[in-house]
Amino acid sequence: MNAPIAAPPEQKRPVLHKLIDELPVEELDLVERVLARLEMDRLWKDVREGFTADWAAGKYARLDEVIREVRADLKQRAA
Repeated sequence: MNAPIAAPPEQKRPVLHKLIDELPVEELDLVERVLARLEMDRLWKDVREGFTADWAAGKYARLDEVIREVRADLKQRAA
């Protein structure tokens, strides 16, 4: 693999595109999986931060109670 790109962030995109364009076809699947994993990690971080903020704001204060109610309702329907 080539050395890391020493360029300002705004100049890295075209260089990375060129590197991807020059990859052998059999390596494109791997690059796609790596990019998907990076996106998943970024999105999961955003989701976690949102849940943490919501929890701190008390938005889940009744969560245990609601879960108990739903389970009781499901159990009653199954009987």
